Amino acid sequence: MDFEDQIRYTLKVKQCVRCKKIKSLEEFNFKFKSLGIRQKTCKTCTRREVRNHYNNNRDYYLHKAKKRNSIIRKQNREYVLNYLLKYSCVDCGENDPVVLEFDHSKNKISDISHLIKNSTIKKIEEEMKKCEVRCANCHRRKTARNNIWYRNRLPL
Repeated sequence: MDFEDQIRYTLKVKQCVRCKKIKSLEEFNFKFKSLGIRQKTCKTCTRREVRNHYNNNRDYYLHKAKKRNSIIRKQNREYVLNYLLKYSCVDCGENDPVVLEFDHSKNKISDISHLIKNSTIKKIEEEMKKCEVRCANCHRRKTARNNIWYRNRLPL
């Protein structure tokens, strides 16, 4: 180890190979944390490189994300459809999944339809546990009975 390396080691500093600035070791990400080995480029230069790489390849990453999201949405839709095929309306017994809906009875986080677009199956399952399956007609009737503003307008 030469004299400069000894100084850098004792002062806990390192020179970035990109910007050539001498910075503290905390300014460098770990390459192998268990061994205590740091990367050769500082965090600032690394961020700049990553940002430039993304900007130069933006279309590729957007296409990749769109493809991944469409696959996830398809899986979520299939999961919900399979769930609805197992159940029928709790009021009238209708079992056509085209007309079945989720009626939230407890603390609602979001609509199942919104969760299908941008959530995981686990979150969808958790939200479905809070729901009863009803056909569209029974769901509207129940909602009309439960909401006071409807009572004033419709003779039920």
